[in-house]
Amino acid sequence: MSSEKEVTMTTQTEVQGLGEFARFGFTLVYPDDHVVELHHDGEFVARLSHLGATPQSLQEECARHLENH
Repeated sequence: MSSEKEVTMTTQTEVQGLGEFARFGFTLVYPDDHVVELHHDGEFVARLSHLGATPQSLQEECARHLENH
């Protein structure tokens, strides 16, 4: 069992932050109280601080990921 607490959830806040990208398999993972990770279909995409994770920054990371895949 991992000692690192990792929570994955889809909440209204997450859907608002990810916008339409939430419908395309993007999720947020909260490995600790300071970091949020963006995942796409279970694949790690980006790591941001909670302070830097705005809806705009999250959606930009989603768009960048889709452009590169």
